[in-house]
Amino acid sequence: MPTSTFRMPGSFVFGVGALESLGEATRPLGARAVVVTGRSALAEAGITGRAVDALREAGIETAVFDEVEPEPDVTTVDRCREVLRQRGAEVAVGLGGGSAMDVAKVAAGLMHEDRPTRAFHEGAEIARPGIPNVAVPSTSGTGSEMTNNGVISDRAKGYKASIRDASLVPAVALVDPQITRSCPPQVTAMSGVDALVQAIESYLSRHATPMTEAIALRAAEELAKALPAVVTRGQDLELRTAAAWGSAMAGLALSNARLGVVHGMAHPIGVRYHVPHGLVCGVLLPAALAFNRPAAPHKFETLHGLLGGDPVGYAQALLVACGLPLRLTEYGLARADFAAIADETLESGSTKANPRDVTGDDVVGLLEQVM
Repeated sequence: MPTSTFRMPGSFVFGVGALESLGEATRPLGARAVVVTGRSALAEAGITGRAVDALREAGIETAVFDEVEPEPDVTTVDRCREVLRQRGAEVAVGLGGGSAMDVAKVAAGLMHEDRPTRAFHEGAEIARPGIPNVAVPSTSGTGSEMTNNGVISDRAKGYKASIRDASLVPAVALVDPQITRSCPPQVTAMSGVDALVQAIESYLSRHATPMTEAIALRAAEELAKALPAVVTRGQDLELRTAAAWGSAMAGLALSNARLGVVHGMAHPIGVRYHVPHGLVCGVLLPAALAFNRPAAPHKFETLHGLLGGDPVGYAQALLVACGLPLRLTEYGLARADFAAIADETLESGSTKANPRDVTGDDVVGLLEQVM
């Protein structure tokens, strides 16, 4: 086994009510903060206000950038970077789902760079140290609070990819399961299934280590405990806590082991057809599991025991139980796009970590199954 490096946030704060300690956790990082979040949902739930109050009560001068959209664009990151500069920010606080946390992470990491975000989206390396970021998830799904990358889209070029750098790992990851109770059922379903896909793919990854495998399996166990019940019982803190643990651990596992062909395909499909990320990952999971089974039969035996049945059948049943489709029929997948999707999939680092080698024909075959 080659030498491996294990990355994790500088500190990890977890617990019901942990949001109230946001100021205390952030204060050592700087005296001026910008909260990076979405446009309305968390504000309407009062969570943005609580976060700002916690920071200000700790003596931190705080502003809010609330322009993050789903599947955020490189131009959104540029606007956020400008706000960070104008405010003289010493720390960025990403509050929300993966989109908000990813914008905060990338904007903080690029704060002192001159080139636009698009340059780094296209592969330029970060040369100048940025500022630290704090990640506070409002969903149990992306695990972005634990990772060294931010997933950003470039709508002008029809492209979605990660900007990855060790400096993007949050200085503090603060997970409060109570916040996730504001998450609506459909988002709970899609984000929860996405987290489970991340746990399974990182477990199967060819870069997995004994440490990441242990974390990924426990993540899958916690998520299987919560799903699908948490979708309809969203106020149940025990379920929300299990999902939050599972999501955070899946994020930690994927940050160190990478993922697989599901996530390699999810980005080009999502950006072309505007399919929510968690949904496309969930729909692809059964077909990808069947494809990967020959490459890791012993791991599939372990998953069989953990999930209480054949992993492929379990994944299909979970989609139905969560009210999610088994196919992407309504999104209008076109065979004319399959070759381009396959090319982009094969370039993905996620696909390269898949336990079984993937060809363009394999990608087309998987697309046909979910069409």
